[in-house]
Amino acid sequence: MAVKTMASALGQGGKGCDMDPHDIIEHRPIEPRTGVRRMDGLPRIEFRSSTFAFLFQSGTGWMILALAAAVMAGGSYAGYWWQTLAVLSVVLGVYIAWTHIENRTSLFWIDDQRLFMRRGILMRSEEEIELYRIKDVKVSFSVIQQMFDNGTIQISSSDSSGRLASATPHPRTSIEVTNVRDARAIRAELRDRVEAIRQKRGVRELDIG
Repeated sequence: MAVKTMASALGQGGKGCDMDPHDIIEHRPIEPRTGVRRMDGLPRIEFRSSTFAFLFQSGTGWMILALAAAVMAGGSYAGYWWQTLAVLSVVLGVYIAWTHIENRTSLFWIDDQRLFMRRGILMRSEEEIELYRIKDVKVSFSVIQQMFDNGTIQISSSDSSGRLASATPHPRTSIEVTNVRDARAIRAELRDRVEAIRQKRGVRELDIG
């Protein structure tokens, strides 16, 4: 009976036009515009340390490759090029493989309210920090990293997660993620979301460096 009544009402209100049942949608009141960026539906932003950026876009990586090339040249000059190549392949292969596994098993991501962290190879840990508790976000670059926008992101907060950076009266913990690609863009996005959630919750303190 209810279905027939709705159908007849639709037929009377819209004579001469065919209405698809899928056109009937739920209308919700439009929220008033404010200075706060709308938090619903923000995409999840992921970042982690990059093995490629470490090897080819950082001073440390360049030093490792240069040292390997020098050792290989010395071994070749002494007549032991294949022995040197074999040793270098094993040592560098193990080091790079372990670094890559460590980077791939560590993941950081932010949504509209929290920063999540998943770290560890054999022993995994998962933590999260409320965005409004983040006090400071910095990005540092070496001379070489500046050319590739590959930097180290440092996040300090009043949450207990991370390494203790300062003690009382205002204890802070610090989280550092090295060799992050597009570090400036990630910092800017994190800053915007911290500002938005602080305004939404009415938290006045904002200390983004």
